[in-house]
Amino acid sequence: MTGWALKEKQKYEKKGTRKRISKQVRRILEGYFLAGNANKSDCYTVQDMYKSLQQRVLEGDIEAEAVPKVSTIQN
Repeated sequence: MTGWALKEKQKYEKKGTRKRISKQVRRILEGYFLAGNANKSDCYTVQDMYKSLQQRVLEGDIEAEAVPKVSTIQN
């Protein structure tokens, strides 16, 4: 048996097991993107967004686990 038919290899039962961006962090990121669209001088880079999210963690607004990676923000 090559392993493709084994139950642990099946992917259809594992839908939704990935980590998702929370609604609160999504709203914050959308605000950064929309600020860049409204006024080009207020455009945020991915690193600026990540640093701002880290600052919000220090302030206690969001949890550290809720902050996505830089590559996730970029995509």
